[in-house]
Amino acid sequence: MGPPTDIPQPPDRPRGRSFRMVALSAGLLAVLATTSAGLLVQGLHGHAVATTERGLVGFSTVLADQADRALQAIELVQDSVIREFRTAGVAGEADYAAVAATPVLHEALKTRIAALPQVNAVTVIDRHGNLMNFSRYWPIPTVNIADRDYFKALAGDPALDRAIGRPVQNRGDGVWTIYIARKVRAPDGSFLGMVLGAVELGYFARLYAAIAPAPDAVVSLFRNDGTLLVRYPERDGSVGQTFPGTAALRIALTSPAGGVFRTVSPIDGQDRIAGTRALARYPMILSVSRTAQASLAAWRQQAWLIGAATLILDLGLAGVALLGLRQTRAQARLAAAEAARAAAEARERGERELSAQHAQFGIALDHMTQGLCLFDGDDRLIVMNARYAQMHAVPEALRRPGTPVAALIAHLGVADARADLLTAACARIAAGRLPARFTCDLADGRAIAVVHVPIPEGGWICTHEDVTERRRSEARIAHMAGHDALTGLPNRAQLQGRLDAALAERGAGEAVSVLCLDLDGFKEVNDTYGHPVGDELLRLVARRLRDAVGTAALVGRLGGDEFAVMRCAPSHPAGVAALAERIVRLLRQPFEVQGHEIGIGVSIGLATTEAAGTTTAELQRQADVALYQAKAAGRNGWCLFDPAMDADLQRRRQLATDLRCALAEGQLELHYQPIVAADGTGVRACEALLRWRHPREGFVSPGEFIPIAEATGQIRRLGAWALGRACADAAAWPADIKVAVNLSPVQFVGDALVDEVTRALASSGLPPGRLELEITESVLLQDDEATLAILHRLRALGVSTAMDDFGTGYSSLSYLRRFPFDKIKIDRCFVAGLGEAGEGGGSDEIVRAAVGLGRALGMIVLAEGVETAEQAARLREVGCDELQGFLFGRPCPAGELPEVASRRPAAA
Repeated sequence: MGPPTDIPQPPDRPRGRSFRMVALSAGLLAVLATTSAGLLVQGLHGHAVATTERGLVGFSTVLADQADRALQAIELVQDSVIREFRTAGVAGEADYAAVAATPVLHEALKTRIAALPQVNAVTVIDRHGNLMNFSRYWPIPTVNIADRDYFKALAGDPALDRAIGRPVQNRGDGVWTIYIARKVRAPDGSFLGMVLGAVELGYFARLYAAIAPAPDAVVSLFRNDGTLLVRYPERDGSVGQTFPGTAALRIALTSPAGGVFRTVSPIDGQDRIAGTRALARYPMILSVSRTAQASLAAWRQQAWLIGAATLILDLGLAGVALLGLRQTRAQARLAAAEAARAAAEARERGERELSAQHAQFGIALDHMTQGLCLFDGDDRLIVMNARYAQMHAVPEALRRPGTPVAALIAHLGVADARADLLTAACARIAAGRLPARFTCDLADGRAIAVVHVPIPEGGWICTHEDVTERRRSEARIAHMAGHDALTGLPNRAQLQGRLDAALAERGAGEAVSVLCLDLDGFKEVNDTYGHPVGDELLRLVARRLRDAVGTAALVGRLGGDEFAVMRCAPSHPAGVAALAERIVRLLRQPFEVQGHEIGIGVSIGLATTEAAGTTTAELQRQADVALYQAKAAGRNGWCLFDPAMDADLQRRRQLATDLRCALAEGQLELHYQPIVAADGTGVRACEALLRWRHPREGFVSPGEFIPIAEATGQIRRLGAWALGRACADAAAWPADIKVAVNLSPVQFVGDALVDEVTRALASSGLPPGRLELEITESVLLQDDEATLAILHRLRALGVSTAMDDFGTGYSSLSYLRRFPFDKIKIDRCFVAGLGEAGEGGGSDEIVRAAVGLGRALGMIVLAEGVETAEQAARLREVGCDELQGFLFGRPCPAGELPEVASRRPAAA
């Protein structure tokens, strides 16, 4: 027998080295997978935080602007009250008290805040802190607020015009309120008192509750000292407290305009990301925050998925290592061929694992919101995700690894002609390995934010993000801040800025002109057809204004029915006048609005300047003064500012002051004009007409001082005196002669008119049937239901009523149907046009129609303004019942009435 043959065994050392290599490779792969996953999670974290911060900043900007506007609306009410004091010529404490402590002002305050849900109340305070008027109650309770912080601030600082108090809690309902105080100064600058606006902070809390972007979101409003004013959701005991460590205050200390900060909230103790924005006009900061936990919830889910995938991969690699160990032990008992086969199988399993890892990373890349490309040091493509291919419609052939970057750039150049930025960025990176960041505007309107970052080991990575919607949102917010939401025209703030710039940049020989427009009859449109029709009418007016001015001027809306036009052009006053005339002519043409044909007019005040140094405020003031003159001249026209208008305005203010003492000093008197029967049977009535014999001016026209009395609220006192005096005079006349007294629309506000008529009749002993009250059609437009109720109560007393100036205003047959007037008075303009032909003709038909309407409704028809016998004859011919005018007698004192004097009963 030969010697036994030994079977060679595989050496142990090579098998040990093979196992160590497998374990080392698996470890390196695990580290690579974990590192890549960590970098990806970190990048997603940064993107999630940036997205949250952008949303918070944008939302806080919108809410800060809304809060600013809400508070400014309160100051507009305060400004209007202060202007009334100035218009009334208040010069001292007594004048201030006389104007402030009136029911008229109380009603005005209630009316002005009725449409402002954020306003709790408006209060007028004198210089001693005493309550003079209050929008909530009348009569006014005795209250003194001299101990309040805002009163002390305004009273103690002569230069301070506005103060905002600390928030206080209503003891009754627990509502939090802040007070905005505005100083009222005398003409000499002394402190007369203040107009106090109470802002209900619950309004903002309700608003924020309705628009909160997420359940974890907190919307807060702070004072600049850290005092919490509003918080949604509410947290007991936090409102009114000062929190110096809040994100809003910490941001305000470093960036007054606002910003983003992450901190633990001292209010609820949660980690929050906060975006803040300071209010433009008030010492307040608006903060919108979200918890970091909720803001990063989506990121955590992504991180969990990536971590789970990485863990599975690491476990798989660990399994590979363990399996390698088992194979190594098995190979010790197998032949060399078996060992080779086992090694081949291990390599195959490793390749499958690598393929699975590549697929997992591909899924993660394809679900990114950004497009991503990775290039090697030779500028050849390594990987491109699906988002990048989708954004630029990259064909499949260019998505393969190894594609040169030049081929991709060529594709982008075909899709959009603006590939030069990409080419330049690639050249910079290839030459100096410098990073690049820019935004490309594509031909299809998209905006792409591009980031190129070189890789230290060679190559570079680029990301593309579609920021089109972000840009559009920013543009919309900027547009909303400078434009009127209803008409799309520039608002007051933008007009102010454009006017400042025009005055600063105008060249030699150029003039800046401002036209202030006020629509005539717009309130009646709202009252008659409703606010939707009024809003549509404003949009049509804006369209016509843009067509009228073209590109030569800027049109804006100041608010309500007020518009403005700014023009900067060579100094030619005739050109500005032609523009104003064109606007008046265009707006005079009827509008077709939702099936209604509506006619309005416009009054325009025009101011222009050629001198250097003219300020925006002065130019606007001059235009306002000219607008006032245009409206006083009869509306539906324009007026160019003249320095003499300032003197006229001062004269009106002086007349308003003199009118306060005119009644006490016996300067007012009544004149009477006879009203005769058309059939010649004699005088039927006399109309009482108020006259003012001014000690310096002589007789002041009623057309001048009556509007002043209505504007300052004195018409109630003058009307009550005229009513009592007329009844007393008529009581001495023959029993078949009536007295007619005109009533102002202001006298129909409230319930005092019926009591005044009752007292006048009772004190004079005049039978109610001998008193006739004349009203204009405009009375019925201010509050239809309330006015009709007062008229029915007057009719129940037994007095008769007449509709004055019939046919000149907004004559509505529904008024004659709903309230049976005893008489209608045809306006003098139709009487003057009797017998005229051509364009000014047609008065005969109008008078005949009015007479026919009066007869059909059983009403007496009176024609006023009769000056010739021919007019009287025509009016008798068409059937008028009564006539009035200079033909039958001019207005004169009661003792000089010939018909009354000749028939006056003899003294006993």
